[in-house]
Amino acid sequence: MHGDDADLDLGPRPRSVADLPLPRRLAFWGFAGLLIVGVLFYLWWGLSFGVWLDNGVYAVVIVLVLFGLAGMWLMMPNPPAPADLPPH
Repeated sequence: MHGDDADLDLGPRPRSVADLPLPRRLAFWGFAGLLIVGVLFYLWWGLSFGVWLDNGVYAVVIVLVLFGLAGMWLMMPNPPAPADLPPH
């Protein structure tokens, strides 16, 4: 069939972040850094100013955390396909 990539041998699929190529691994940890920065910013702001309920802080934290989670999810390796399923 045309357009079907089932006949391409792409090599073994990565099973963990450590098995990813270096650029994807760096991107994954960069996005993890965004997640950590978002949480640390919220904790720092709350402890420094005593204000835990602030829409401006939520706006910054939500952007950092969601970009971090979405980027990590996109960089994660695909799970291996079960061997007992027939190809499409």
